[in-house]
Amino acid sequence: MHIDIPIQRFKYSDIMSTLLDNFAEIHRHDSSKDFRIFWDEFIKENSNTFEQEVVLLKSRGFKSDPYNAMYKSTRFYYRKFYNGSGKKKNCNKINKRPYSKFPTELIKLIDSVIEKLISMNIKQVTEQEYICNITPASCYIKFCDDYETDLYVHIGDYVRQTQSVGGEISSSIISNKLKKTFKNRFYKLQDKLKLLKI
Repeated sequence: MHIDIPIQRFKYSDIMSTLLDNFAEIHRHDSSKDFRIFWDEFIKENSNTFEQEVVLLKSRGFKSDPYNAMYKSTRFYYRKFYNGSGKKKNCNKINKRPYSKFPTELIKLIDSVIEKLISMNIKQVTEQEYICNITPASCYIKFCDDYETDLYVHIGDYVRQTQSVGGEISSSIISNKLKKTFKNRFYKLQDKLKLLKI
């Protein structure tokens, strides 16, 4: 049995990531106009690698323009990794608030809800193929609506735990952390289901 859940978060191959990273390092200070000119030349010079990446992305279900996505990734994501001297930023030196994780009971609840929602939305395509057209965002909304009381209890535990170690806490931090945790758990379970052979 094969369960197919459409991918929402696409990753580039290692070769393409390295290529984009190198281009971003060289052109990190270019104006947007110059960046675009060099980008077009870069695509022509590396056309085989780009074509292979496009095929790979399309085979994984990517529906948008892959060239545009790679341009935006390079222009707005990869360039951020470099400081003024051209060296990669050391992300460990950034002052971050102390890490505190959600209670294990909340993580277990999230996992069980995701599994339940996926199983409720599976449709058989062929004898061995199944598809589930559900997004992390729609699951998250349903989770928050259906488990409001449980969330209140677990979030209260989390707030007390964070405050006991002197951590700062706000409703926006909690909301963002919960949403990010939920989506990451969704992707982990999605990968686990794709590897499942029944």
